[in-house]
Amino acid sequence: MPLGDRRPAPANLPALCPELRARLAAEGIEQVFLVQVTVLPELLAAAESPLPPADLCVSAPAGRGKTLPFVLPLVQARRRGAPAAGCAR
Repeated sequence: MPLGDRRPAPANLPALCPELRARLAAEGIEQVFLVQVTVLPELLAAAESPLPPADLCVSAPAGRGKTLPFVLPLVQARRRGAPAAGCAR
């Protein structure tokens, strides 16, 4: 589903803790790519699961936001391991 100019804002990533959504906004990230909206909830759920992680293959053109969905769950998990405002359990 092409989103064109209708890419969602980071606020539309409810699985991401409020502190990280605010940080994305502070860094000037006003819209996220379709790959991020699609993959990020899956990876955040996997980070919370007691099961071992499964493989995930993502394909998107260069510069289309593949790295961020893999990094944010790591940052969120780390912050939850050391509670911070907005990310506490």
